[in-house]
Amino acid sequence: MADPRLDIIARRLENVEKIIAVSSGKGGVGKSVVASALAIRLKEQGQNVGLLDLDFTSPSSHVILGIEGLYPEEEYGIIPPMAHGLRYMSITFYSQDKPAPLRGADTSNVTIELLAITRWGNLDYLIVDMPPEIGDATL
Repeated sequence: MADPRLDIIARRLENVEKIIAVSSGKGGVGKSVVASALAIRLKEQGQNVGLLDLDFTSPSSHVILGIEGLYPEEEYGIIPPMAHGLRYMSITFYSQDKPAPLRGADTSNVTIELLAITRWGNLDYLIVDMPPEIGDATL
């Protein structure tokens, strides 16, 4: 039986023109810096941009962007807050700024749930800061 959340994700992303995933095979190589800088640069060029941090074990884009005191709105799903002109979503909103050490199917399940509940609206680009690995969740 197919996961019904996948249909919800498709509807949530139907107004997103392009999705760019920034990934690497290991952590600590600047992936979050690249994702954050790319999102900011696209915003500076007049694009509507979202940034999604899917690095649950060591999320850092909120630190790179200096995001503090922002929280998503809840209205028929989660509306990511605006930070520096970007729509921003991260597990840190729900983990109290602590890592969420998930493994295997739990990582995939949380990724699917986060995508299913997030209402991005109209975006030209959604930049996805991927986990630092090439595992099932990344694929």
